[in-house]
Amino acid sequence: MQVHRIELPTPFPVGPVNVYLLDGEPLTLVDAGPKTPEAQAALEEGLARAGRRVEEIRRLILTHGHTDHFGNAMWIRARSGAEIYAHPADQPKIAGERWIIDHLRRHFILSGLPESFLGGFMDRMRAMRPLFDPVTEFQPLSDGGTVEIAGDGWRVLHCPGHSLGHVCLFHLEGTLIAGDLLLGDVSPNPLVEFTAEGRRIATLPRYLHSLRRILLLNCERAHPGHGGTIGNPGARIRELISHHEQRKEEIYRLLGRQPKTLFELAAELYQNLDEINVMLALSEVIGHLDLLAEEKRVSAIRRGVAFGFRPR
Repeated sequence: MQVHRIELPTPFPVGPVNVYLLDGEPLTLVDAGPKTPEAQAALEEGLARAGRRVEEIRRLILTHGHTDHFGNAMWIRARSGAEIYAHPADQPKIAGERWIIDHLRRHFILSGLPESFLGGFMDRMRAMRPLFDPVTEFQPLSDGGTVEIAGDGWRVLHCPGHSLGHVCLFHLEGTLIAGDLLLGDVSPNPLVEFTAEGRRIATLPRYLHSLRRILLLNCERAHPGHGGTIGNPGARIRELISHHEQRKEEIYRLLGRQPKTLFELAAELYQNLDEINVMLALSEVIGHLDLLAEEKRVSAIRRGVAFGFRPR
């Protein structure tokens, strides 16, 4: 099965995003990029290099509901009539549900975030809105399902963590289309997530479980959402697991007898955080506190309007 990587520009610090053309019938594209003229032009150019056009795409598979991966989906569907496939757990994101932002704002308050950051964050989130069109209809992907292309099968693997509805595609020849589960140069951030009712979901433990699941497949190569092909996915997974183990212990050492808020811990770990990176930093800290809580090594207590954390 031939996999064509097409690199699309994004306006985000992460840089370009990869989408993948799986050549065969039905012609399948994995991920869509953000909704920008630059990404749309790059997609058309990349398809042309493979001898294809947007209008020929019949199936669009979204690995997860982050704007750099799904934002352009409706533009592709309007041009081609392609069916969109995604995991139902990411439906609120790709539909642009308002409650996601509302729960994030409340989480920031409970994290001890200064009011000055909250306004800036909301402005940054509103500025991202033009980068996607809501996806209101899609075909659901389920763990263990098969995507058939010209009689060749790719297994759908639900790999939550970086996003609740994140999926990977695995081919028995040893190829993994990894989305943002596995990146070669950076550690994917398991972002904070919530139920519709506002209950926070522990994402880092799920992410590590997903990594260990992929490790058992003994993949020969992985095609990530950003950057080049990973030639030894198993080694990279072990690096990531080790990184999170070390970061967990680093955060534990920062805890003192006096409870510290998430924001205080994040500020000790990272310098000069802006409104977007503070969300990534808070996700990083709370994720590792979740791991410590599983080990019964940390407790949370109310400190004014926020929560503080200390060793048990």
